[in-house]
Amino acid sequence: MNTTYFEGEQPVKVKAYYKSELAKMYNVCSKTFANWIHIYLEELTAFGYKKTTKLLRPEVVRFIFERLGEP
Repeated sequence: MNTTYFEGEQPVKVKAYYKSELAKMYNVCSKTFANWIHIYLEELTAFGYKKTTKLLRPEVVRFIFERLGEP
């Protein structure tokens, strides 16, 4: 994936984020964000993700960025 940044824009750091933090970054409510990522639930479970997981590990965040694009 080749991402283009505008002048002054910085890439989003891949680190552990809470679902609520990522929802804010994507400018949606937590419920909408959860619906978005649950489309990939089968793939996310390979990372140890469960629906009740609140803190997403960096590898999960990277996966989400690859699927949804950087916020």
